[in-house]
Amino acid sequence: MIEAAIETRDKPGPQDGAVRADISFIVATYNAAPFVGDAIRSALAQTGVCIEVIVADDASTDGTADLVEAMAREDARIMLIRRAANGGPSAARNAAMERAGGDWLAILDGDDLIAPERSRRLLDLAAATSADIVADNFRRFHRDGETGGATMIPPGAEPYAFIVDAPAFLRANRAFGSPRFTLGAVKGMFRTEFLKANGIRHREGLDFGEDFLFCLNGLLAGARFVVTSESFYRYRMHAASQSWRLKASHLAQLHQMIGDERLAERFGTRSDIALAAQSYVRSFERAAEFVAAVDAAKARDLRAVLQLVATNPAIWPLILRFGGAAIGKRLRRLVPV
Repeated sequence: MIEAAIETRDKPGPQDGAVRADISFIVATYNAAPFVGDAIRSALAQTGVCIEVIVADDASTDGTADLVEAMAREDARIMLIRRAANGGPSAARNAAMERAGGDWLAILDGDDLIAPERSRRLLDLAAATSADIVADNFRRFHRDGETGGATMIPPGAEPYAFIVDAPAFLRANRAFGSPRFTLGAVKGMFRTEFLKANGIRHREGLDFGEDFLFCLNGLLAGARFVVTSESFYRYRMHAASQSWRLKASHLAQLHQMIGDERLAERFGTRSDIALAAQSYVRSFERAAEFVAAVDAAKARDLRAVLQLVATNPAIWPLILRFGGAAIGKRLRRLVPV
């Protein structure tokens, strides 16, 4: 048996007269014991909606599943799926999605938090705009209760909303893109009927960029995607976080991911989607060279740094913007004065 579930029903959907959930929160966890309880409680605290929380524990070794199981026995809105073997976040999310009974699916990471009004506000936004995918801004934080971190997009003097199509989504996810606008870590809420009708699932085997690809596939299938500048999602940054630490291996995965989609073949080489994908790929090629230069500087390999900088002028703006001080500091240790 690959996985086991502690369930309050035998199959997806309302059972025994139960009210159908407006939203199924999909929570994939792995060794998230210090945070997952707070994440679940923030989902349970949603106001003005009927929700369920489906936690797929990916064979944690720190007691995460036991903690969630105890919560599930106290609240029938929580379901735990215990996976016997670690398969990565995409596999865990797919397992949770199979048991979801809500009209909408909302992705919630096991170490993040959401404001109580988030679900109602996003459902109202979806109803007003006929959206298949809705998302809000998010704000980074390091400690519980801290709200002063950076947001994903500029909040603006007044709240605003905008539509995102596939080319815009690709452009907004370019590596080291605009410092003013990014959708790289957006946490969407998806209309369940749309996902099922188009057979959209998370691509298993990915451990980075799975949110991006899932949302992109929705857009490629024709989803209407609306984002609000209001910030209801709290993105926790801590020592074990991986998604905000861009590494060479992450760049390679994202680069390969777009290649696998064969967007030019599917939509024509000169389509807006294909051109945006080309720009996306070029950004990761440039970013890979920049990361290599930073890694060489960390390793105090002066020759490699100089070679990369001299042969890749496209990375100069990135060095000036992100890495000039760090690289310069390390090079000064190597060059005699």
